[in-house]
Amino acid sequence: DVTIQLIESGASEAAYEAIVKGNTASYSIAGVALGTYTMKVMKQNHVTREYTVIVGTNPVVQDVKIHLKGDINGDGKLTNIDVARANAHVRGTTLLSDYELKCADVVGTDGKVTNIDVAKINAHVKGTNKLW
Repeated sequence: DVTIQLIESGASEAAYEAIVKGNTASYSIAGVALGTYTMKVMKQNHVTREYTVIVGTNPVVQDVKIHLKGDINGDGKLTNIDVARANAHVRGTTLLSDYELKCADVVGTDGKVTNIDVAKINAHVKGTNKLW
């Protein structure tokens, strides 16, 4: 299940919510009041994605792709490439930003990518300790 929420600007609770099934889905939320919203797209074992959407008189179309936790390059699986990218960020040679940074932060408690995140992604890739 994928949960889509619309949160009105300045609010903390979702004003609208839809749940869709599958990896590829079209959805529609009827009766949304005009205004600016944060759209959150969430799925178990995936990194939440957020977008700002402005609802006017015309339909809003938003293409969304969410990644598994640890899947920095978004190819649908965790591999040594993801380990290398997280490690390069920790070493400061190639910094991650925005959504990639969120995907690499598998510990998810500090908003940073550290050696602990790299080790957890690596253990998942090796099959010694799965993230989910």
